[in-house]
Amino acid sequence: MKRGPLHRLLDRRTNELRRSADRIRGHWLAVLALSPLVAVLCAIAVGLAVWQAESRTAQAEALHRHQVSATTVGEADRALPLRFNSTPLAMARTTWEYPASHRHTNSVAVPAGTPVGGTVKVWVDDAGQVAPAPRASGELASTAVATGAGAFGVVVLAAGGLVWLRLRSVEARSLVQWDREWECVEPRWSGRTRRGPGANG
Repeated sequence: MKRGPLHRLLDRRTNELRRSADRIRGHWLAVLALSPLVAVLCAIAVGLAVWQAESRTAQAEALHRHQVSATTVGEADRALPLRFNSTPLAMARTTWEYPASHRHTNSVAVPAGTPVGGTVKVWVDDAGQVAPAPRASGELASTAVATGAGAFGVVVLAAGGLVWLRLRSVEARSLVQWDREWECVEPRWSGRTRRGPGANG
């Protein structure tokens, strides 16, 4: 039965041609081969954790966000570089009431070209001050995916760096061992006898 490369790396059967360094090297290469799978599992776990945490935070924030109708009391300035749903925005002075009988006036982003006296929607907090709109599910999902992708990259890079360091260490020890063994084998293998101190050439 033909064995795959991962099976061969993890093979523990005795082989006279396999050195201890070869087995250790094989184990670390197996770790490197499995690291993407571990990274995927970590990325999923991190992404889900971030999604759940961000969802709870967004739900808590949404309880303190209120959309009210506001009336523009000033002309809209030139359009801003940002857009909302492909609609160019501009800054204009607007006024609104929230809570009841509490009037507020501030400059907010409105669709470009909104006339004086026009009605726009404004998000405010419990005190009636301008506040960011509740975060959409798409934004939460993007944050979770980006964080999971970052976790994947960190795990893969960390595994790669660790395996590289370990393989360098194994290679260094293997070379030292080869040199020692060669010193013992080379005189007999080449037919050269060792000469002691003071021997004639």
